[in-house]
Amino acid sequence: MENKHSRLGIFLLILAVFGWFAFLRGQITVFGEKSLDAKARSVELESYKTRIADLKQIKEKGEQVQSTLRAMYLAMPKQNQIPEVLVMIETIGANSGIVFSGVTVGNTTANQTVPGTDASTIAEVPVTVSFNGTLTSVTKFISAINTNIRTAKVQSQTISADKSGILTVTMQLGLVYQGGGNQ
Repeated sequence: MENKHSRLGIFLLILAVFGWFAFLRGQITVFGEKSLDAKARSVELESYKTRIADLKQIKEKGEQVQSTLRAMYLAMPKQNQIPEVLVMIETIGANSGIVFSGVTVGNTTANQTVPGTDASTIAEVPVTVSFNGTLTSVTKFISAINTNIRTAKVQSQTISADKSGILTVTMQLGLVYQGGGNQ
């Protein structure tokens, strides 16, 4: 009888081991599938993160391009903008400490084709400014005109001084813009 119980015990043990492996094998398959699914989702998540980083970089580059285009438009607008030019010159003068004695805006010059382009033309608004100031304020004004974002060419200038050191300046500027005609 003991032999029968041993055989039955061994048989049950073997059956339990096979059952255990059969159960584990199913769980291992499910675990493997879930692991593959998790890896696929992880790769997909990394792909989305890369795409988002790329989009942020494109956005930053786009903002830089927009900033550059705005600066270029300010430097050389598409219209002569005479009122804006007068305000700009008056503001630069006030910030420099000079006193205007006269500002004259002339007619727009003839268009010139920009070299290396098909149809781009530039024109100038001639502006004559007369002002008084100390050497420091006149130097500050001329420097501000030269470093101003609006493209300006100094065509001519005359400077005289009185006994007290006050300078009288007459300056012919050409404020450049894109386009043509008398706008």
